[in-house]
Amino acid sequence: MKRDWLIQLRIDKQLTQEQVATKAFINRGYYSQIETGKRNPGLSIAINIAKALDFEPTLFFSEHLNQETLQNEINEYFKNEDIGEILYLYDNFEVKVHHILIFLSSGIERGSYCVIIDSTKNILDIQQKLSNLLSKDIIKNKICFINKEDMNLDMPANVIPFLRDQYAVDKPLRIWLAEKDTDYKQALLDLGNLLNRQAVNLSNRNILFIHSYDAELISAGTHIQMMRNYPYLMTDTEIVDSPFCTTSNKSYVFPSFYIQENME
Repeated sequence: MKRDWLIQLRIDKQLTQEQVATKAFINRGYYSQIETGKRNPGLSIAINIAKALDFEPTLFFSEHLNQETLQNEINEYFKNEDIGEILYLYDNFEVKVHHILIFLSSGIERGSYCVIIDSTKNILDIQQKLSNLLSKDIIKNKICFINKEDMNLDMPANVIPFLRDQYAVDKPLRIWLAEKDTDYKQALLDLGNLLNRQAVNLSNRNILFIHSYDAELISAGTHIQMMRNYPYLMTDTEIVDSPFCTTSNKSYVFPSFYIQENME
């Protein structure tokens, strides 16, 4: 489908296809096919085009997702909350990466420190995409990347200075745990054990915790069991109450923005 909105944005900026393509580090033919809808950009190219034309890069996914919900529910939640325990069952890996980027960038804007626990391959992909959004100094000083296999081992040497210098500060903490067979309490205990070796205490911190999992890799029974352990369930497009959670002390989460508007 032809992307009339993209064409209009370029015209409004008084730019040619060649100029936008150059700014996005692609050739004009590729960019032309993106405008006509014959090709869909990957996340890094979408970010580059969005920078050139000054718009939100996730607009490119609006043909496949409920983008209004994606932006108004999840993005706004990340931009406004410091506390929560959320199970994220994703269907689209690129959308998962998008949410991680918003999770990190919005957290840093709110003064949080961030921990990403994932595979080495995924961490490298996240770091590469994150370099388009944040400076090297911010990434180095505000975000801690940990290979998920190291959670049961000694803390990697390169992480120790970060923990010593940054996590001793009483600031909100954001943790994203990917595809690891544990729950919030156990993951926090594992991370706490690692941090406590550096005399760091998590007990008094505001923590926004997300455990992401590929929805295709788990059975329906495991799906339900995982939802029992988290007050809130996140998909690629929304955050809702977990229907099977038995936790009595749920972290505070705003209701759907759609619901809020109808309550006013």
